[in-house]
Amino acid sequence: MRAAQVTEHGEPGAVVRTVDVPEPELPDGSVLVRVSTASLNFGDVARARGGVATVLAQPPFTLGMDVCGIVEAGPEEWLGQRVVGITNMAMGGLAEKAVVPLSGLFAAPEVLSDVEATAFLLPFHVAHLALHRRAHLQPGETVLVLGAASAVGTAFVQLAVAAGATVLAAAGGPDKGKLCLELGAATAIDSHGDDLFATVMAHTGGRGAEVVVDLVGGDATESAWTCVAAEGRYLPVGFNDDASGGFTGRPLRKVSMGNFSVVGVLLAYAEPNELMKQFGLNMLGAAVGQQVHADLLAVLAKGVRPVVGRVIGLDEVGAALDDHAARRTSGRTVVEVSR
Repeated sequence: MRAAQVTEHGEPGAVVRTVDVPEPELPDGSVLVRVSTASLNFGDVARARGGVATVLAQPPFTLGMDVCGIVEAGPEEWLGQRVVGITNMAMGGLAEKAVVPLSGLFAAPEVLSDVEATAFLLPFHVAHLALHRRAHLQPGETVLVLGAASAVGTAFVQLAVAAGATVLAAAGGPDKGKLCLELGAATAIDSHGDDLFATVMAHTGGRGAEVVVDLVGGDATESAWTCVAAEGRYLPVGFNDDASGGFTGRPLRKVSMGNFSVVGVLLAYAEPNELMKQFGLNMLGAAVGQQVHADLLAVLAKGVRPVVGRVIGLDEVGAALDDHAARRTSGRTVVEVSR
């Protein structure tokens, strides 16, 4: 079968190739999906480079965290079903067939095409989990989203607006700002030039945002902290601007001084064992994932849709990941595997 593989560590455009590989073996507790579409993630960039990522691998390996397709093998109740899923070890999805653990497997939303369903899965699950289960967002609160024009960022914007919050969207450049406004953000902040603190204070009467969603990390983190309202919540969700992949130390004293909470968010539906907990992975169970999915189906029924920026084929994955790394994308880049 065809797959987009990292052949050696380096920049994606130079090291990702479409190759023929054997079909994956199917472990217990999983299904084999014939993949129609898969999405690109910043995590794919980190893995291609061999940098810091939640899951690392040594070449050659197949990229791809989330897929949409038809179940070909596995438990009988799933056979033939159109599904979306998060792949085993968050890899292997950019291929004609992929393994998806049952804990990360969901019926594909009927109102979405395969392209839309793939673009929906990871961004909307992350955003819903973060805003509602972890941050306990309330109607009337203000949410600041950093990296708001990304796939995950656009999901945060839409779900926060749907929950009755006022959204301040920080993104790079006027085109990305315009996209955020079209999705319902009250204000677009140009992260290339606008003063983040001054703009947030001007729009909140000096109070700050009750919820700050940081999809960027890096040097902007402590500036974002100054924008959190007293007794607000800061959500470190992404670390794309952090050379250490989010493992850079931060002064906890500034959290104490700011009287706000840091609320961790990890999208991983599985029952953690003792070894995982020892390494700091304290994942939420599959039942949580199914509840999040059910809640999101209700939101989709009201017309909310994922933002698809580009649709490509397997042979274009490396170049498209270079575009991700250079911030030349908005919304989700979706791969049509048969294209």
